[in-house]
Amino acid sequence: MSSHTLTIDPERALPSAVYRDPAVLAAEMRGIWRGDWVLATTVDALASPGDQLPVVIGDQPVLLLRNQQGELAALSNLCAHRGTLLVDAPANAKRIQCPYHAWTYNDAGRLLSVPYAPKDAVDKAAHCLPSYRIESWHGLVFVSLNPDVEPLAERFSAVEPHVTSRGIDGLHHWSDYQETEVWDCNWKLAIVNAMESYHLFQVHSKTLEPHTPTKGAYYIAGSARATATGGTTKGTDDYLLISLPPGFVGVLTPGSLVWQSVHPMGTDCCAVRTGGAFASAPPARLRGPIARRIIKSVTDAAYPLPDFLHEDKAICERGQRGSIGDFTPGRLVPIERVVADFGHYLNWRLNDVEPPAVHTEVHP
Repeated sequence: MSSHTLTIDPERALPSAVYRDPAVLAAEMRGIWRGDWVLATTVDALASPGDQLPVVIGDQPVLLLRNQQGELAALSNLCAHRGTLLVDAPANAKRIQCPYHAWTYNDAGRLLSVPYAPKDAVDKAAHCLPSYRIESWHGLVFVSLNPDVEPLAERFSAVEPHVTSRGIDGLHHWSDYQETEVWDCNWKLAIVNAMESYHLFQVHSKTLEPHTPTKGAYYIAGSARATATGGTTKGTDDYLLISLPPGFVGVLTPGSLVWQSVHPMGTDCCAVRTGGAFASAPPARLRGPIARRIIKSVTDAAYPLPDFLHEDKAICERGQRGSIGDFTPGRLVPIERVVADFGHYLNWRLNDVEPPAVHTEVHP
């Protein structure tokens, strides 16, 4: 399969070749990870003027910062001289200085000084750091390398009323409580698993299913751009699950937002980051593996919830092992409508197929 013959039927599962073909990943890097919004961090990681945070968007090193005016910015993290990585760890500074030859930039990316260079030997205006689109959405910071990408307010409009009515703006993000694992599977296996509730009764029969049963899951509203689903939860209000392709899924419950972010590292591995926002700080006593630390801090008041992320990791890696073969993709069932939305997203970003309008359903 090549990027020119990538065929996706949103009503069916994805063909196994999309999990193993380097040409597909190359097309995704162009059309998705370098062309769309990607979660970069949370606002608390850039709380003060001068804060700097290096990240990678797609395959591009990017420096996130909060400038001296208090605004968020995203710049290339490669020196305009010889491409050296400028910042390799979180920092706070008014300037950006290359560790190689000390070329120095301000927080707008403008080149200020070039040591030991004769006057006018380097055109400073021609050696500024490229800047990228950056926006925040309820404390989540997204970056796009594409200057023409639609604003986040338009992208996530289908789920906006549902997250605001659940009190998302009363929560505080805690970047210190985020952790990243490497899963040996294609990124699409990981994110599709995170967004659908169909597998709970089988994969999480003793962990999630007793508390958030599969039969209680329902669709609310969505499209290729964003989807909101929900489900009943034992002993408390229903949960709201928001899927923001390409790589973000969050579960909103009273007093918390627990989220998972996925980013490709190759055809058969991806980085899976987990984090959360809370009405108050998660208890320090819960520090440890992310699933226990964050999930228990959310649910202790209602019921104890065991660690389950290892179950997701295992089933996604099993799916990757199966992708060495070919099969006729099966039809999705109604409870997987969010997966169909993701199929429309892939068609939109990779095949320039305009996705359907927002679909809504009334839950009794």
